[in-house]
Amino acid sequence: MKGKGTDLEGKLDTAITLLQHLLALELAREGVKQQAIAKHLRVATASVNKMLKGTRRHGQQQ
Repeated sequence: MKGKGTDLEGKLDTAITLLQHLLALELAREGVKQQAIAKHLRVATASVNKMLKGTRRHGQQQ
């Protein structure tokens, strides 16, 4: 039974990470600075920078 709890925790961690990335992307599109996004998500600014890496370049091509 121990493995099932660990599997669920892993899935929840993945879901949380994906939601953080989505929120960071949407906030950045609205013009919110990375420092403010990091504070809101309670992560380091460098983490937000990694989340958004490549999105500006991709967004400019469209």
